[in-house]
Amino acid sequence: MSIRRLLACCALLCSLASPAFAQFETGSITGTVQDRSGGVLPGVTVTVRNLDTNVSQVTVTNESGAYEFFTLRVGRYEVKATLEGFAPATIEDVPLAIGNRQRVDVTLGVGTVSEAVDVRAQGLALEKDSSQRSSVVTAEQAVALPLPGREYSALVQLAPGVRRSSINNTQGTGREGSFTINGLRSTYNNYLLDGIDNNAYGTSNQGYSNQVIQPPPDALVEMRVVTNNMSAEYGRSGGGTINVAYKSGTNRFHGAGWEFRRDPALNATGFFKPAAGTEPKLTRDQFGFVFGGPVLRNRAFFFTDYEGLRQDRYTVAISSIPDLAQRQGVLGVAVRDPRTGTVYPAGTALPMTAAARKILADLPEPTSAGTANNYRATVLATNDTDKANIKLDQKISDTLSLFGRYGWRDTDIYEEPGLPLPSGGAGNGYTYVTNKALALGATYMPGGTQLLEFRFGWSSTQGGKYPPALGSASALDAYGITGLPTDPRVAGGLPTLTITGFTALGRQATNPQWQYPEVWNPKVNYSLVRGRQSLKFGYEFQRIDTQVQDVNPLYGTNIFSGQFTRPTGVAANNVYNLSDFMLGYQSQYTLSNILVANIRQNMQFAYVQDDIRVNDRLTLNLGLRYEYATPHWEKDNVLSNFDPTTVSMIAARDGSLEDRATIRPDRNNVGPRLGFAWSITPTTVARGGFGTSYVHFQRAGGANILPINGPQVINAVAVQNDPTAAAFRLYQDGFPAGWTDPSTFNPAAANVTYMPRDYGSSRVDSWFVSVQREVLPGTIVDVAYVGNRADGLLQLANYNQARPNAQGENTPLQARRPITGFGDITYAWNGGRSDYQGFQLKTETRRRGFFFVNALTLSRARDNGAGSLENANGNSPGIQDFNNPDADWGISGYNQPFNWTSSLVWDVPVGRDRRYMSNASAFVDAVLGGWQVAFISFLVSGDPVTFTYTPAAIAQVSGITQDFRGANNYRPNVNGDPYGDRDSITGYFDRTALSIPDTWSPFGNAARNSVRGPNQWTVDFALQKRFRLPIGSATNLEVRAEAFNLLNRTNFNAPNGNLSANGFGTITSTADPRQVQLGVRLTF
Repeated sequence: MSIRRLLACCALLCSLASPAFAQFETGSITGTVQDRSGGVLPGVTVTVRNLDTNVSQVTVTNESGAYEFFTLRVGRYEVKATLEGFAPATIEDVPLAIGNRQRVDVTLGVGTVSEAVDVRAQGLALEKDSSQRSSVVTAEQAVALPLPGREYSALVQLAPGVRRSSINNTQGTGREGSFTINGLRSTYNNYLLDGIDNNAYGTSNQGYSNQVIQPPPDALVEMRVVTNNMSAEYGRSGGGTINVAYKSGTNRFHGAGWEFRRDPALNATGFFKPAAGTEPKLTRDQFGFVFGGPVLRNRAFFFTDYEGLRQDRYTVAISSIPDLAQRQGVLGVAVRDPRTGTVYPAGTALPMTAAARKILADLPEPTSAGTANNYRATVLATNDTDKANIKLDQKISDTLSLFGRYGWRDTDIYEEPGLPLPSGGAGNGYTYVTNKALALGATYMPGGTQLLEFRFGWSSTQGGKYPPALGSASALDAYGITGLPTDPRVAGGLPTLTITGFTALGRQATNPQWQYPEVWNPKVNYSLVRGRQSLKFGYEFQRIDTQVQDVNPLYGTNIFSGQFTRPTGVAANNVYNLSDFMLGYQSQYTLSNILVANIRQNMQFAYVQDDIRVNDRLTLNLGLRYEYATPHWEKDNVLSNFDPTTVSMIAARDGSLEDRATIRPDRNNVGPRLGFAWSITPTTVARGGFGTSYVHFQRAGGANILPINGPQVINAVAVQNDPTAAAFRLYQDGFPAGWTDPSTFNPAAANVTYMPRDYGSSRVDSWFVSVQREVLPGTIVDVAYVGNRADGLLQLANYNQARPNAQGENTPLQARRPITGFGDITYAWNGGRSDYQGFQLKTETRRRGFFFVNALTLSRARDNGAGSLENANGNSPGIQDFNNPDADWGISGYNQPFNWTSSLVWDVPVGRDRRYMSNASAFVDAVLGGWQVAFISFLVSGDPVTFTYTPAAIAQVSGITQDFRGANNYRPNVNGDPYGDRDSITGYFDRTALSIPDTWSPFGNAARNSVRGPNQWTVDFALQKRFRLPIGSATNLEVRAEAFNLLNRTNFNAPNGNLSANGFGTITSTADPRQVQLGVRLTF
């Protein structure tokens, strides 16, 4: 089918007056009715009834004896089949999971109503009708399992192939909902809530969540994690689709209220302890409620929730700062002033500049000897969050139902810097986010074979951050540094100061910034049952408007790398980086001007899905999806791009979309979805599939926002080689006046951005083959091979990378560039690629009061670059050498070759309503009954580490220093076994096995992610006791104790892999030690 025909078909369906359908956050029950001889029975009346709301639907089997109920709410159902001359049959307690096609085949025998047959459904069923690879988390699991932040999205990790992203914050948990699935970037996942887009489109994902709305676990019906070969109705992602259903009210008023608290007295201290002062501690109070019930019995229902969080967390921050002697200018080595030629013998105090003297004097005293990791401080991070949701459901008639949901979240986070003000101040400082979301839905079903469903979603996010020093004394007043902005949105404190080998001083370079995305998302779907076919068609539109300020550094950066004051012939030493700073000889300085852009993007999606039950043993799932996402444009055409043809900057202009975006629209995104499910035996199913997906949201940084480009934005960069040159600026000289004035734009002194005109969407081809077997009733073992290949991933580099200096040469960087009229050119293009191969074994048991999931993944993931802002441990979105990109192909930073996750929820079978002592007295039940045990165990291989180093200015081929703008990922040479003593936290890597390359050949032979940090094992445990209260028949008080990292195992994070750092090969942080949380929960 051509793209044009597919779109025309979907447009026609959207205009029909007849009904249409898609699964969204719901599921369907399908099956065939036969007589006892195996003959199909047409005309059978089939009734399905929701056991919670008592809402029923009725249909009649077609000529093939088939029936299907669409868009059923997730929950428990009763299925009843009747036909004159046959005894009625009822299947009780049928579980329906989100997005699932639950097969319920019915056999009728000749008889009368008095001979009716009742059968109880099985809790966990083989997937005989679906070829998408997925895992389901139930409401019982979400509430019972120990979750450190009470984030339901953490349960995504129970699925095979899932790894928590390296995006972390000092609140102690990774960015909520940030996971890499089957080796793909975390931004390649798609989050749905009630079938509506729930993705956080903030350009830097402020607020520490990949989702707009995050209800508490108590408000969830279910969560389905689709990790491979998703149905054609799902798109916008190549990794996983996390589909969550929010609870609805029922015919009974029900709810819960809770409070969970952590207190320092119950927590372990951890491996790293402060030298003095406040011990690391965490005080956390989380409280809330859910409440739902009928508005009109059997017709209208409501459900609402609220949760608040108040958290104070003290952690140990470890820094490397100059010692007290060094702060007096006494460095212990001979230092040469390159301008005067004066040599200061070892032990002689250097004549420091006034700015350097004050900055060093303002630093705290070291807490230990030496210059590596010699300062420890306990720093505070606070988190105040409030969030709430409300949902209304209305059954207008037997054929029409409506729902609406509104959600809101407000978060304020403060992170104290590891080094105090005024000389410190790095880090996010103050982070704020306010989210709002609206979802509306309508379902129309006039008959039993077709259905129309409509959804509309709107969301708004206002998130950003600002530094602690904002509004304090300016750099001019405090240090005499001139040329910096006085804009109150920007000014205050010490600019970012990097002395290579030491912890950065001053403000965080990327602060302040903010992003305010607003999303509109209507969609419509149609479904039809025809014989053995279930057909679905759908269309979706999405509009994203984002106001963004992501320019940096707005308050300047200064870098000192030690090549100016080091005497000729003397080996490199980090002490010379410090002496460069003391005398003011900076190797690089940068500054940008502020700009607030208003970015626009439209997306359209259309699909057709045909599920064919070829026979009783074979089902084919055939789908085709088309996606079209416009390139970004700016509301007022404040956008520009580098044009390599004319070697100039081109500006957006009115006209076509290409004129406004300077990027050619990509209209070639056609994705087939093919799969099968073959029942080899009644207890064994073979499944497999192949699907092509496209990704249109690539980033969480600022590299490919074309409004942030010259001439409207000047990312001014000065790289200095010759301190005797007239243009050389000392640190105390400040920044040039008017340097970032757009009217004086000089491309040779700025960092501009280039995105090629044919920049398109990323493509992910995924495949799998698996065998499921029911080894015991309610226990299924799934063995699978899973793979994918991704092409056209966003990759960053310097398009105007200079050639290295020849041996003995000292030509300035600008003169070595291929395009001498331009400085650095950040190149954001579709050069990235990845692949993944994995063996996945999953065992799952679901019985009444018992849930067990065990997932083992053995895998290998490779790529040639990381996603922006989710790179860690030396991994980078930029490549080492633009002229040799193949050298960056290797092990991915998302590679986790061993991943074993287990989880259990067990209602101890003792006490009333349980297997043993079910008739116990109230006293005995209060003591022995109502106990529940739950745990999650994570055993994973250590994080990959890439060896890096910082070259001297003479060896550098680029002036870009920020990873998210395409800084070169310089790697050293590996000359032997790089591992040192892996039982040591100070010598994990062997420095002598590596060497810094020669200045005329700065690209080393070290491969990306060639070594790993220590393995990690964590067990989170929960013990709960339920007390029946004499208030109604369903009122219970639950008392709960949870221990995160129950065994208090020290899980070390990855060692420092920067060969230029004083702390190379050392480990300075761990995952959290044991933390105990006590909770109480009242349910009714």
